[in-house]
Amino acid sequence: MKHGQNIWLGTLTAAVILLAVTLAGTHDRLAVLQAEHAALQQEAEDLRERLSETREQLWEQEDALREVSAQVTQQEEKPLLASYALTPLRLEAASHQVELGISLSLTTPDQTATATVNVYQGGGERKRLSQTELTRDEAGTYTGETMVPGDLSNLQILVTVRSGGSADTAWLYEGRSAGLLPVTLSGRSGEALRQDGGAQITAAVRLGESVSASGQAFRLYHNGQLAETVPAAAGQGSGTWEGTGTVSCADGDQVEVRFFCQDSLGLGYEFPVRVWEVKEDRLAAGWPVTNAPELVWP
Repeated sequence: MKHGQNIWLGTLTAAVILLAVTLAGTHDRLAVLQAEHAALQQEAEDLRERLSETREQLWEQEDALREVSAQVTQQEEKPLLASYALTPLRLEAASHQVELGISLSLTTPDQTATATVNVYQGGGERKRLSQTELTRDEAGTYTGETMVPGDLSNLQILVTVRSGGSADTAWLYEGRSAGLLPVTLSGRSGEALRQDGGAQITAAVRLGESVSASGQAFRLYHNGQLAETVPAAAGQGSGTWEGTGTVSCADGDQVEVRFFCQDSLGLGYEFPVRVWEVKEDRLAAGWPVTNAPELVWP
């Protein structure tokens, strides 16, 4: 019996020693793996840093290539026009057109060069509206006049210059006709407060630089119908106009404020400023669908 116990204890001791040796080997192997993992992590971090540096170098090279390309393009493509101006001269109220004065000078010294201005209606159905040959004076300035629609949403004006057997074209204007008219706005704002049975609206606008206008007023609309006209007062800033008025309204209505004025040619402008939806507990502010003015022809 005692001999059997000794054998069992010996076997158990050997197993414990074997397990301890195995655990020690495993621990050593684990330490090696951890060291290898740490080394791989450091190598990956080094690779990420080098990749980031390479990416930044590539970006810098791309920027340098773009600058060189732009310089080469500027050197290869000499501008056709040295200067130009489009000036509204008079209205043709019956046909809702504006006569534009055109003045331009070329970069080419060729005194025999000719300049032709073409006016197009852009968009899906592009068509030419008029063609005008400009006249060159002794100073090398080309001038002429052309008629353009005053309320066209996509107007295109181009000039074609023929010199030495070649023809080049440059854009003079593309956009709404209203952008060529004497009066433009460079800023607009409006606020509204709910009152018993109505809304008090305060609005302000800033006219574009060097704009001469008259008859300035704010027009208040209720559900699309003119409800009130408020004379505009000059603000503290140059070219600014302000006004305050009240319009009756109820839940579910829409109220709007627009700015009206006339230019020196007699053309009227009504610029959208701000709109509000009348809610049960507030006035929900919004912006007009378009910033373009509605023209009022004399």
